[in-house]
Amino acid sequence: MPRVTIHPDSRSVEVRPGERLLAAAWKAGAGIKSVCGGRGKCGSCLVQIDAAAEGALAPPGDTELGLLPAHPEGGTYRLACLCEIHGDVAISVPPESQAVLSAPRKPHTVTTVAARPTTSRVCVTVDAPEVPPARSLATRIAQAVAARLGRRNVAVPLPAMVDHSGLRGFDGLREITATVHREREVIQILPGRRERTCGIAVDIGTTSFVVFLCDLERGEVLDMRTAGNPQAIYGEDVISRMTHIQQDPSALDAMRKLIVDDINRLVADGCRERGVACDDIVDAVVVGNPTMQHILLGISPESLGRGPYLPVWSDGVEVEARELGLAIAPCARTFVFPMVSGYIGGDTLAALLTRGADFYRGNQLLVDVGTNGEVVLSCDGRLSATSCATGPVYEGAHIRCGVRASPGAIERVWVAPGGRIRWAAIPGTDAGGDKRPVGLCGSGVISGVAAGVGAGLIGSDGALAPRAAHPQLRDLGRGRSEELVLVDANFSRTGRDIVLTQQDVRAVQLGKSALRAGIEILLAESGVKRLDRIYLAGTFGNHLEPDDILDIGLVPPVPVETIRSIGNAAGDGARMALFNRHHRRRALALARRIDVLELSGRTDFQDLFVMHTELAPVTADALV
Repeated sequence: MPRVTIHPDSRSVEVRPGERLLAAAWKAGAGIKSVCGGRGKCGSCLVQIDAAAEGALAPPGDTELGLLPAHPEGGTYRLACLCEIHGDVAISVPPESQAVLSAPRKPHTVTTVAARPTTSRVCVTVDAPEVPPARSLATRIAQAVAARLGRRNVAVPLPAMVDHSGLRGFDGLREITATVHREREVIQILPGRRERTCGIAVDIGTTSFVVFLCDLERGEVLDMRTAGNPQAIYGEDVISRMTHIQQDPSALDAMRKLIVDDINRLVADGCRERGVACDDIVDAVVVGNPTMQHILLGISPESLGRGPYLPVWSDGVEVEARELGLAIAPCARTFVFPMVSGYIGGDTLAALLTRGADFYRGNQLLVDVGTNGEVVLSCDGRLSATSCATGPVYEGAHIRCGVRASPGAIERVWVAPGGRIRWAAIPGTDAGGDKRPVGLCGSGVISGVAAGVGAGLIGSDGALAPRAAHPQLRDLGRGRSEELVLVDANFSRTGRDIVLTQQDVRAVQLGKSALRAGIEILLAESGVKRLDRIYLAGTFGNHLEPDDILDIGLVPPVPVETIRSIGNAAGDGARMALFNRHHRRRALALARRIDVLELSGRTDFQDLFVMHTELAPVTADALV
């Protein structure tokens, strides 16, 4: 079979003849942008082909030729979604074509949780069975485990005995390890003493996902790994993925397999690094937005995309790992979080779990800024929530020079005294030690717009200032400014200017106004005029500068010190539910007490949306 090698990560994978480069890259774990979901419409999946391998690819058709840009550096470039493979080939993915991955750069939040896991292990010695009519092995095991746990009864169902590897050759006294679920049911029997009890917490986002490998008894994180969501080959937003499933029902299983395979890959890497056996992972918790949770369970999310936008189920679901295809102990129970509505899922509930009692006093707002913007308001403990489609701009997508949040991505922009544009990039180098910037990640885009507004280079209406206002504004010969050059080509790793375009600013305006309009309606419905605190959740929210989001009016005006970033709160909440069963019950209770505000069809949302395209702080009192 043909082999594809993808640089700069030097990943390699075998594919079937006729398979397309985009699918091959994601199969190899090398993400390539696909704004249109691989339908040959956007041109975002541009890759460079090794000159020696051009004959290994089918020639470009008219559609591809119409989308291929003229490339100033020369070389052969193709669109990965339209390029069929017929032989061995090597490709390079330029920074601007790399799929956005908002990789956490700060350590995960250390949340102290009393360890009381749902699944635990006990080591017991079981007497050899006597001649008939002696009791069964299952009965002996049940008695021994119950005695150790101080319970009257413990069940040992048939599946645990069918997989009774711990009892093979059982002819005398034998020490075994019994894995017990909820202190009521033995789900696994292993020979000897196996005291290590591990679990995984998984946070599946539309753009990326995170896997935590944890020691359940100690309440410790052993390993954390993140990767881009491979479902992005079907589109960068949930609507695109729903559309694919509607048009081709087989896409549901394909998407489910993609994410499960990548979860297994990260789990295997973590186990290898930390010396953990896969069958020692006996519990799992998964959170995500409703679409991601539906797809993981193999349930079509089509009902989420049409009125009344209801999920197929809303309570938490517990299934065996073997049913999902997770490469951990087959008997491990996997708890998939409950959902609040069709657009507010387990990730939002998990984030809420991390908030203490102070969140339920006064007026507190939790905002998860991402491809979907979820907002939860606590008004003296009364909870209400809504969701706004902000688009992937906040992840760095749909931006001319947008790149994933990795070393070399610009994350902060400001205008120094004298008008010089300055920037700060995520520390790190490429394989060759190059420290120069490669593009703008999501926080860099917001920071760039805020800096431009503050310096008068971008008007409150979003229009770039006239060319004469600053030497780094360009009009491209069309009589109006269309680009603000942040980094000259001579100082960028790509050899091209890093710019903020007029179209980029418009994309920020659309995402910002959708989120702000949703917040204002939520506040108005609850009669709230003043917020005591705003929490920014999500990996992206962790990198935002409070001053920047206040300067463009992304959130209501509050003192800057009342805005607090809480990082990947969804991942924190998932781990809390993994370490302590009490938090699973809390999540169920929270889901039932939140009032959901549906924005679709509301005329006031449209009015506020238009009003909040303005890039300037606007008081809530003037709008609601």
